[in-house]
Amino acid sequence: MTSAAAAAAAEQRFLQWLRDNGATFPKLQWPVTSPNGLRGTVAAAAVASGEPMLCIPRRLLISEDLCWRDPQLGRVFQDNRDVFTRDDPVLALFLVRELLLADRSFFHPYLAVLPYPESVQDWTQAELGELHDERLVDAAARRTSEIDVYYRRVMVRLQTKYPGEFPEALYTFDRFKFAWKTIQARTFGRRLPWTALVPFADCLNHTNVATKYDFDVNDNGLFRLYPSGATSFAQGAEVFNSYGRRSNFQLLLDYGFALPDNEWDYVDVEIGKDRAGPRGRKLRFMKRVVRIDRQSSLDELFPPSFLAGLADPVPDEEQSEAAAELSERTALCDALEWLRSILIETIADWGTAENDERILQHAASSDRLRAAVVFRTGRRQIVQKVITQIDDKLVSARRQLDGITELIDGVTDKLEALAVRSSD
Repeated sequence: MTSAAAAAAAEQRFLQWLRDNGATFPKLQWPVTSPNGLRGTVAAAAVASGEPMLCIPRRLLISEDLCWRDPQLGRVFQDNRDVFTRDDPVLALFLVRELLLADRSFFHPYLAVLPYPESVQDWTQAELGELHDERLVDAAARRTSEIDVYYRRVMVRLQTKYPGEFPEALYTFDRFKFAWKTIQARTFGRRLPWTALVPFADCLNHTNVATKYDFDVNDNGLFRLYPSGATSFAQGAEVFNSYGRRSNFQLLLDYGFALPDNEWDYVDVEIGKDRAGPRGRKLRFMKRVVRIDRQSSLDELFPPSFLAGLADPVPDEEQSEAAAELSERTALCDALEWLRSILIETIADWGTAENDERILQHAASSDRLRAAVVFRTGRRQIVQKVITQIDDKLVSARRQLDGITELIDGVTDKLEALAVRSSD
């Protein structure tokens, strides 16, 4: 049997297992290949907002509660609570045990169709460099280190207290990593009494749509997922779930992909602690990291009075009202130019929109490179939006400056003329 035929057989076995155990999803068709080449789900018939599109019985869920009640592992968790304080190692050890049981596991039809949980943690250094975000690179490294630390902690305890029961030759780091990353990428939990893998519900791809799920309503013992708000799915359309309000930073960290025009995306702009203010003075009371998102406006981020204050105009009680306004407007322009230079520096190494578009159009570009380009393109757009607002504000402020300068010049000319007459 070819690998494709084996995969198809495993998928059909999974669907049959779901139906045999009471799962229902009459309007959904899975698996299908989505336009971007991913395995996805489509609507075989229209799904209305509020209509449950899948119902999964509790017995099919791999929950933290199930792990603690397991005849073999329950006692291990109970006797080693200092090691199994989090749900991740509990679920990970259970998954590794079930993977080793293979077709003797009740959950084998589900586990057999799980893909490798790709994330930015798997990228090479060169691929990570395409992100142009050291914070994301550091976060990925911490995630990898965390898995290693927990694997060592769990295995040392198991080898010490249960010699021979959990051989390291079988309970390998690779299996533990697969389990851990699967948990990170596929579990539900916000509206459940515990963290759980929900077979088939986790087969829907993510986009920013409104969806909700509930569990055990009126003691029905079901996990139900449905579109909500204005979301519905027409016949033949891909059916999505929303993984929550996740930025592309979080999507790459957990799932290895980024969404174009992600409404929850943001950029953290760092202002070096040694950076001088607009007029060379040391900054006071200035946040060193400024978060900009797609909804941010310049006036919300930096009110004009705050920007002018950054330039620290020196008050002069003897100044005329026009001269004082001239000083304030000049300070505002200086601050805007200063802020603009920071934002330009921030995006300077992120490539150009033209080059990134060529990469996305190039058929040979890898999925990881495409994800990196989508990530940095979104970030660049967010910063460029604020730069455009700064440019508009500068044009307006300079126009006002010109008007004030003309007014002062006119007054000065009149005063000089009066002085000449007086001398005559």
